[in-house]
Amino acid sequence: MDIKLYLKRRDSKIETVIYASISYPGYRVKYYLPEKINPIFWNNETQRARETRKYPEYPEFNTRLNNLTSDIKTIFRRYQNDNSGLIPSPDLLKQLLDVALKGKNSKPDHTFFTFLQEVIDQAASGLRINPKTGKAITKSTPKIYTTLQNKLNEFKKISRRPINFDTIDLEFYNDYKDYLTNKIKLSANTIGKHIQTIKLIMNEATEAGFNTNLAFKSKKFVVLREDAQNVYLTEDELKKIEGLDLSLSPRLDRVRDMFLVGCHTGLRFSDFSILKPNQIKDGFIETTQIKTGGAVVIPVHDVVKGILVKYNGQLPQAITNQKFNKYIKDVVKLVDELKIEVDITSTKGGKSVTVRSQKCDLVSTHTARRSFATNQFRAGLPSLTIMSITGHKTEKAFLKYIKVTPSEHAQIMKDHWEKRKIEDAKK
Repeated sequence: MDIKLYLKRRDSKIETVIYASISYPGYRVKYYLPEKINPIFWNNETQRARETRKYPEYPEFNTRLNNLTSDIKTIFRRYQNDNSGLIPSPDLLKQLLDVALKGKNSKPDHTFFTFLQEVIDQAASGLRINPKTGKAITKSTPKIYTTLQNKLNEFKKISRRPINFDTIDLEFYNDYKDYLTNKIKLSANTIGKHIQTIKLIMNEATEAGFNTNLAFKSKKFVVLREDAQNVYLTEDELKKIEGLDLSLSPRLDRVRDMFLVGCHTGLRFSDFSILKPNQIKDGFIETTQIKTGGAVVIPVHDVVKGILVKYNGQLPQAITNQKFNKYIKDVVKLVDELKIEVDITSTKGGKSVTVRSQKCDLVSTHTARRSFATNQFRAGLPSLTIMSITGHKTEKAFLKYIKVTPSEHAQIMKDHWEKRKIEDAKK
């Protein structure tokens, strides 16, 4: 934060107000201080009162200005600390300064929607900080907030009910969930994301002192979740993809190779698509995950080594996630075994819906990461080792993430017993 002090009217013959020009990431605020001075006693270079006998009170005056600038920085930092790194908007900062520096008794005004808009603005500008990592949140997060904002406005218009901090109670929860379920017919997990985001906004507003309604903390204000039924690719299927001759289509060739990098590193697309050669050394990949901020070290798989040799020590040039998802489907459709039909069941509109699709049509960038986790687990690698790369915090969450059937779990246990028998026999 940078603070400079100026006079409102530099050519005034009488006392004029001093204002602070406050600059911080993404914003500049002009704020009038509760101090005045005659311009003849002002030093433009030092931005303080001149040290002259004609203005004997200059020491006390400059001390007050120093205290005011210090107070502004303290108020700014306090707001950040109390709001998970959130940076106040210019209007909110002015209101905070009015309360602290000018003795105004009212709290800065905020409705649920103005607070939500502030969160959206901060997220979109890259100034919203993840309190767990200390880094800016991912670029996709603002879309989550904006989607919630749009749906709430639609619901408010249709239901003709006010939506504010004090009205977000269990009645609102039930009505809004019913609207998303039966009117919009969203899936259970999508509805859960809406409720989760509302709880996040309400919690931050409560910590900031804008909300006193704690109904959102009720056990009945529950976030809906169901296990996602997503596909993964087996080691044999990955070998068939690796063996495709794509020399006549350099674009698909690069996408296939990049996909295999994801399948053998377990990294998210946002991480493996930007890997640089200097992050690969001595047989290991060292990188910091964008989403979590966690550092990971991954051994370089033989398939990845081959890809590096193929591209002269580089990785294929990255493309957007959207294009990648389109092209990787074109790649896997060339594998006959991936044209098998699979049933995917989910809850939509409050009903269990089963959709039959070809497996190749369900492959996306995230399939690479899920395939890595599932294949490593099936191979007997300890869950905690795999979780150190995937970033899952609990084994329960990890076991929901991977795609292993009960019979496969049984086979893993059987293989483990057989391996132990062989080891015991050698002793």
